Amino acid sequence: MPLRFISPKNKLLAASLRRTLLIASTLVPLAQTYADTIYADSTDGICDSENADTNQACNSTTHSFADLDWLNKDQLNPAQQHELAPGCTGIYVDPFADQSIDDADMAELPLIVEADSTEVIGGVHATLEGDVEVSQGPRSIAADKMVYSRADDSALMQGDVVIRQQGLLIRGESARVDTTKEEAEFIDARIVLHNQHIRGSASSIAQEGRGKAVLRNGHITSCAPDSNAWSLEGAELGINELTGQGYGKHVKFRIADVPIFYLPYATFPVGDQRQSGFLAPSFSTSDKGGLDISLPYYLNLAPNYDATITPRIISDRGPMLEAEFRHLSHSIEQKVSGSFLPDDGGSQGHDGSSNTHVGTNRWLFQYKQNGGLGSGWYTEVDYNLTSDEDYFRDLGTSSFEVANTTYLDQKLVAGTQLDNWDLNLRVQDYQTLLLNLDAPYRKLPQIEANGNYYLGRMNLNLDNQLTSFDHEQGLSISGKPIITGQRYAADYTLGQRFSNAAGYIKPEVGYKYRQYKLSPGEGDSIEQEHVSLGAPQASVDASLVFENPQGRYLQTLEPRLYYLYRSYEDHSALYNASNSGGGVNFDTSTRTFSYGQLYRDSRFSGYDRLDDANRLTAGITNRWMSHKDGHEFFALSLGQINYFEDRRVGLESDIDAQQNSSEIALEFSANARAGSGVFGNLIYDDAAEQMSRFSAGYNYASQDKLSLVSLSYSFVRKDPEISSSKQLDQVDLAFVAPIVQQWFMMGRSNYDFENQQELETFGGIEYNNCCYRVRFLARRWLDSNVANEEGGSGQYDRGVYLEIEFKGLGSTGTRIRNMLEDALPGYERRERLMSEH
Repeated sequence: MPLRFISPKNKLLAASLRRTLLIASTLVPLAQTYADTIYADSTDGICDSENADTNQACNSTTHSFADLDWLNKDQLNPAQQHELAPGCTGIYVDPFADQSIDDADMAELPLIVEADSTEVIGGVHATLEGDVEVSQGPRSIAADKMVYSRADDSALMQGDVVIRQQGLLIRGESARVDTTKEEAEFIDARIVLHNQHIRGSASSIAQEGRGKAVLRNGHITSCAPDSNAWSLEGAELGINELTGQGYGKHVKFRIADVPIFYLPYATFPVGDQRQSGFLAPSFSTSDKGGLDISLPYYLNLAPNYDATITPRIISDRGPMLEAEFRHLSHSIEQKVSGSFLPDDGGSQGHDGSSNTHVGTNRWLFQYKQNGGLGSGWYTEVDYNLTSDEDYFRDLGTSSFEVANTTYLDQKLVAGTQLDNWDLNLRVQDYQTLLLNLDAPYRKLPQIEANGNYYLGRMNLNLDNQLTSFDHEQGLSISGKPIITGQRYAADYTLGQRFSNAAGYIKPEVGYKYRQYKLSPGEGDSIEQEHVSLGAPQASVDASLVFENPQGRYLQTLEPRLYYLYRSYEDHSALYNASNSGGGVNFDTSTRTFSYGQLYRDSRFSGYDRLDDANRLTAGITNRWMSHKDGHEFFALSLGQINYFEDRRVGLESDIDAQQNSSEIALEFSANARAGSGVFGNLIYDDAAEQMSRFSAGYNYASQDKLSLVSLSYSFVRKDPEISSSKQLDQVDLAFVAPIVQQWFMMGRSNYDFENQQELETFGGIEYNNCCYRVRFLARRWLDSNVANEEGGSGQYDRGVYLEIEFKGLGSTGTRIRNMLEDALPGYERRERLMSEH
């Protein structure tokens, strides 16, 4: 008859079994730590549905793997099915998943012993036989037989030995525990890590002292119980929790039982600790570069700084080196990165165009820093410099938008924050990466002193800026000498906001002042060296909120009025500042007109124009929201500016704007809770009876986030007031969607109707199961460093990219993922949600 004890009265037996259970169970966290560190990226489930017709683990209940806690999809409850990753048809289910007990509480739990028979001889020898199980909460040992000897303080377990602890299962033929030396060994072990969806085996798992474990002839994979699409194995794999270090001897990586690479010796970090070593390689190919391979090596130099060295080979150009150094302290974070390609071997495009940089050294240097963290002072550095304007197009691997960057920023900011003042100094320059384009002015330096005071309920803002503008070019693209100089700008406002639940009203008065000291370009002269401008202003901004709580949605109607007055100031001294006809415009441009622009106090960005104003904006917004949580399902806004006086100040000269009203501005949005929605804005010129600007888009996300679609269209009519403006007419479509189980397709088409040319087009497929993931993508994109002339066309580059991710080991690169994140809103979230399954 089976015997069952709860905390056996025999003190020898009770103490021995407690110690045996404790020591043996330490194999569980040690083995788990081992798998967590080497295979830290394991995420999705375990079932390999690639061979679904023959995969009995996925489709058959007659050949189950219940001894490994594996359950098929049809055996899972709804909550477990929700955790099932896409394309998987089974998972490992931890019977102790819902129990959360710390070590202190564990000691208070009773020790339960079950066996068919128990024998204690002379107080030094104990034998338990027949369905032996020793358990204490979510920790247990089971075996056919267990023998304990007090002489050497050891325990031997034989026959179908099972050790369980939360999140891990070990099965084997026998186990030995030495409680004095705190050593244990498990023979012919099979391992399951439930949370990591990993299984493995080893000829033995041994604990060699506190915190030390060695797996001999170990084998681990994230594939289904009857599949070894990939596996990692080693003759000896050891970890030391106390030092946070691990090692492997004769490590092999196999794909479908075929060895792919071999390392005689490897080291790795344990837990969250970092350790030097190789990262996943990256592969791609393109017309202008050929085969591109990079292999990063990570250097863990200290707890607060590290480095990554990346050798890279581009078959048509030659070898190059990339490097990154990171440093973090209590008050500063910084990163230095760069790359160097000596003696560019040259490359030709598919159209036969030559590489103008053949035989030159190509390089990139970047330094970013944020200082003064958590203190009253701060610094910011963003310095970027490259050997030539074609570096990113030739050697970069980013999206179309990044590859066609216009400028590289080079700035240094240092400042301090006082009770009422923010004081800072800025030095800023740029490197221009597009031809036929004037470089921005350098700021050498710019000093700002911005004050903010509360005088009772009134708010006083005192913004001051002094800037010295320089320029690297002697002549502009148009051939005119470039004017430089210093500018002082002061913007002072005093206002008060009166508000409650029904709305608000905010009256404000202010004054804007500009003072210049100008210097002519080479061979030119200045009409007026010192120029001063000043204009007082006054404004009133008011809005009401009307609510209709009846019905399914909470509806609001929000009318808004904004009146602005600013006197006219003659800008002729800036329009024609030099004898060559050059004007002063250091940093100013016309703002894009939109619904938001209706309520701004200037139609210009920058500080070089004080636009005159005597106008009233009337707008209204209608919202439909949830009663429960305020989620906005729909919003529509409409508005227009009414001019009481003609506008006179323009960007390049005085204008004669005799319209009584502005264009009509409209914007709308409709958003579902799942993340899908439409949005758009429209600018309509009712005087010319034509649309000036229109953009709209649609973002779709399925409930499971596996399908994403982004469609957007933009149209901008050429502005007759701005000589450099051009008409824009573009559409952009991007998507990722499942085809059949485990297969996905992805693509993007960004097309310019005005110039009748593609900007970027790519398409690809993905296979994703719980064991591995493969992505292949072909891409064609515009590759020109010259701003297109009317009807012009640029050069194109083409490339193909392949990424393979072995679940639990990592990926061979992230280029495809980066391109999809740039093209598809919500793709980063989709990847994160998929990895959490």
